[in-house]
Amino acid sequence: MRGTRANTMTAGVLVTVLAASLAAAAPAAADPLDSPADDSALAEFHDQELAWAPCTEEVLQGLECTDVEVPLDYSDPDGERITVAVSRARASDPDRRRGILLTNPGGPGGPGRVLGGYYEGTRVGGVYDVIGMDPRGTGASSPRMDCGNDPVPVYPRPTDAEISEATREAIRYQRECQRAQGGLRPHMTTANTARDMDVIRAALGEEKTNYLGYSYGTYLGAVYGSLFPERLDRSVLDSPVHPDGVWREMFLMQAPAYSANMDRYTAWAARHDDVLGFGSTQEEVHATFDATSARLREEPRDDLPGPAYDSHAFDFEVGQISRYQQFWDLNSDYLGYLVRGEPFPTALVSELEALAEEEEEDVTLTNLDLQTAVLCEAEWPGRVSRYHADAREYREEHPYGVGAYWSVPHPCTFNTLDRPEPPVELERDGYPEPLLIAGEFDANTPYEAGVAMAKRLEGPLVTVAGDGGHGFYLPGGLECVADPVEAYLVDGVVPEDLTCQGLPPAEMGTEPAAEPDAEQLAPLREEPVLGPVA
Repeated sequence: MRGTRANTMTAGVLVTVLAASLAAAAPAAADPLDSPADDSALAEFHDQELAWAPCTEEVLQGLECTDVEVPLDYSDPDGERITVAVSRARASDPDRRRGILLTNPGGPGGPGRVLGGYYEGTRVGGVYDVIGMDPRGTGASSPRMDCGNDPVPVYPRPTDAEISEATREAIRYQRECQRAQGGLRPHMTTANTARDMDVIRAALGEEKTNYLGYSYGTYLGAVYGSLFPERLDRSVLDSPVHPDGVWREMFLMQAPAYSANMDRYTAWAARHDDVLGFGSTQEEVHATFDATSARLREEPRDDLPGPAYDSHAFDFEVGQISRYQQFWDLNSDYLGYLVRGEPFPTALVSELEALAEEEEEDVTLTNLDLQTAVLCEAEWPGRVSRYHADAREYREEHPYGVGAYWSVPHPCTFNTLDRPEPPVELERDGYPEPLLIAGEFDANTPYEAGVAMAKRLEGPLVTVAGDGGHGFYLPGGLECVADPVEAYLVDGVVPEDLTCQGLPPAEMGTEPAAEPDAEQLAPLREEPVLGPVA
């Protein structure tokens, strides 16, 4: 039903939390590769016959799947080839069909074939063949980025010693990935994924594509429009990244956005101190959380699935909870077990363990190795002392949510591989104005990023007021978002800028909330990625 977002969607959104840091300097302009990326050079790829068959994965049941061959290196179309896995849900009203709608769930590194089936029963699913895609290097696409090593640790509030440790781990991770897949990594770029999208368009026999992208997928869509303006028709960019922040500066914006959500949440919790017992003022609630974090640093808990639950997990999770006002009651009840040092209910722990096992087979999980490869498409500051100074500032000013995670050195800080081309400078010259959607308190892609992208591309902006979510146009979501999006994609109606009221804060009764729902809580502990919204 519309008007409330389903728990399953919210859980998926929560998986999306952190993302990539953005380079300090604005990206340089770049045309498509000088060597041939024109239709004649790519004719063999554009004219390939696709072998569609029913998808085999359980989460893709009812969709058709195929593989599309593309060049690994578009400056050498006759060289090595790779495959991109795609899915298709045909338009349910073929008499009104108006083409294809290519989709991307975010990341970078988020497999997207699952999106092919998300719009069944909507006006969009009626008139479009919805195409899901596992971008090059992830999901069922081949070869898959897999460095075979452990990710860098997540420290929202690191000590000086942990800042140094995170620096060493970033160096270790980058070296091992370069050793394992150094020949592939420079070709895992947003521009090449956009070129893959155009091969998919041509192989499907379509003159133009329409596009729906979330989070990082908004940047991918803007890059596609910059490279292939004559081939892009209608496009919706949901939860946009900042057009000038690729990549470190974009994600340094996240920590202050989490702090803004913490201000909202702690004020709400203080008003309900009689039920929650976290404190009667914002300062007292913050002090309660700080004390809990300090205790968990000394005495991590081992009664939840996964690694020991320590202060870093708590700091990250409290920041996550602060964003989703519609679940503040249930999530506060969950936090109460941590604040009071009480054991979790056995039933909840069992459900979380079962969900953790299911996630191991989940085709929608973000590929962190591909994500890192894509983030290295941009220049990162090289002076380690700058990162360390930023980390010390962020851990004090913004200790919850992502905290200092993107302030410490990133693996791309130590990248030594050549970049085939600089990031594409975004512009809109020759394709229709896109429709953009941004949440007022979104902490993945903060609101000011959406405003900047709308200004750059000269498209109308739907503002979701009072909402900390991420990814807003999904079935079961807000009607005031769905209506203008579907009118735009289906009928071609371009709205003016408008404001949609997000979901209200939870109502708190006189008793603690019911036991938390495991599916709602499990994603709060995910590794920080700017991953799929689906």
